[in-house]
Amino acid sequence: MSTRERILSEALTLFSQRGFDAVSVRDIARAVGIKEASLYNHFANKQAIFDSILREYADRWGSLFSRLQLTGEDGQFTVDERTVAMYGQMTREQFNAMAAVLFEAYLKDNINVKLRKLLTIEQYRNPDIAALFKRLSFEDSLTFQTALFGAMIRAGLFGPTDPQMMALAFFSPIFLLFYQYGDQPERFEEARAVFTRHIDHFHEKYGAPAPKKGSTL
Repeated sequence: MSTRERILSEALTLFSQRGFDAVSVRDIARAVGIKEASLYNHFANKQAIFDSILREYADRWGSLFSRLQLTGEDGQFTVDERTVAMYGQMTREQFNAMAAVLFEAYLKDNINVKLRKLLTIEQYRNPDIAALFKRLSFEDSLTFQTALFGAMIRAGLFGPTDPQMMALAFFSPIFLLFYQYGDQPERFEEARAVFTRHIDHFHEKYGAPAPKKGSTL
């Protein structure tokens, strides 16, 4: 790990524990094991460190969403014929596996856990961070899921219902699990079991008809 990477790592840990204002450049340098003056060879100030951490957060999730084919070439969530076809051809097991990847990345990945704590703290200090926290935590997901479920309903892959309410029914319990288990990594398997039961229940409630094991959604 380079010195720059160590600075970002230690700063993230401190920011997620104390908040931005309560951490000094000296605190970060001490945690890294370098002189304060040496830190300025890599970052102009504390705000530059903070901004780099936020960019890393966006890049990490953007890369994951891209690998799962949830976003287009422009990095935006996309609902088109390809997306609907991809979801429509998935078995329940495949859908559950993809959802589990996202769940684990959000709940178990140590960097993502710290980033979530950081944004949770800083949303009350900075209106821009509050807007970013809301967008990344639930607004983007709900917008994408509402559009996706609407398209899948029109394609006959789900029964007729309100796609926005369907998106809320899908995402709200997951969001709750993030905060119920987010600071208890030792209970991850318990959280994942509840998550899997939620996904299965969602299929059974909204399927058209409820898909059998091994069949498509």
